[in-house]
Amino acid sequence: MNNSNTGNLLLIANYPSDTAYAWWLMEHFWVSIAEIFTTPNRRVYLAYPKVTDISETILNSSIEVIELTIPWTNKTQYSHARNFFHKNNITFVYFTDQQYFSFHYAIMRYHGIRRIVIHDHTPGDRPPITGLKGALKAAKNMIPWITADRVLCVSPLMRKRNITNTRIPEHKCLTVQNGIQPVNCSKNNTYIRESIGVDNKSLLITTTGRAHPYKRFDFIIESAMLLKKQSPNCKVVFLIIGDGPAMPQLESLIRKYNLENTVKLLGFRNDIRLILCASDIAFHAALGEGFSLSIIEYMSAGLPVIVPDIASVSQAIIHNKTGLLYKKDDPKAAALCIEKLANNETLRLTMGDTARDAANNNYNLKQCTRDFIKEIKKAYFSNN
Repeated sequence: MNNSNTGNLLLIANYPSDTAYAWWLMEHFWVSIAEIFTTPNRRVYLAYPKVTDISETILNSSIEVIELTIPWTNKTQYSHARNFFHKNNITFVYFTDQQYFSFHYAIMRYHGIRRIVIHDHTPGDRPPITGLKGALKAAKNMIPWITADRVLCVSPLMRKRNITNTRIPEHKCLTVQNGIQPVNCSKNNTYIRESIGVDNKSLLITTTGRAHPYKRFDFIIESAMLLKKQSPNCKVVFLIIGDGPAMPQLESLIRKYNLENTVKLLGFRNDIRLILCASDIAFHAALGEGFSLSIIEYMSAGLPVIVPDIASVSQAIIHNKTGLLYKKDDPKAAALCIEKLANNETLRLTMGDTARDAANNNYNLKQCTRDFIKEIKKAYFSNN
């Protein structure tokens, strides 16, 4: 690292410090940056728009937490940000999920910011923008003061999306493939089924995430209803782990379809991995992803994964190898996938073993961290 690069680094969160669904992986990235960036003469700050509870991960690091809103939305917030930049000699900024193009960046550069990096985790599949509109967007995105210096993308597919849709210059898009710590299912966890009221004769089909319409938990419930109709002797229980604004709607839907004994809403849990290890199948019905940590956790736990044929959701799944793809928005097709796996234990176990190997070999946290550190050094300290 070039010691001539002076100044301090500001990490910027886009959610309050006590947000229950703040990504543990994002905190891992922040701490990794701090470990390579902090020196006796260089400090790392982390700005939350609101500070209440702070995780042990951050408290045990060299990161200094502050309350600051960036991008600002009023004069008071701008004044606080400007004063903080100058007082603390901030020359480097690391954003989570912000726009590549922003007039805020020009103001920040005026106040001494030399490098702006964005880590893009935003979900969704977006079509390429071509023709005159694409050319104009690409030209706009070449203006240096009002665009980020680098964008970190969570998978090759998301890098392609940023290049063809957002029209970010290719040399500014760096890939850091998301990864996880492997899920260890070696321990006996039969008590998990007892704790949630599921007998050993029923197959457990599990999904995790925030209960938000975008995650399509309602679609999972509808698929469970169709499965019950088309295969009444299929003994399965659906577990939905997570809470959020859609919970009242989901509870109402379960009552409407008389699925109280078939679909269980477990809410927020701290023992998700234990539940995955006690499960048989995973079902992920989201409308879009950046690169889903949940899906690779399912895979690492040895579960075949059922997903829609949406590129961003299915990017880790190989059809008929590590899971099954169904036509999006087709709950009957999803129910048939469930039935296929439920009625074929050999297929289910073979897919689960293949999924585990794929997750642990291709999407592990060690490789993710190595790539992240390498690309962060390029992003902040290369001369290009």
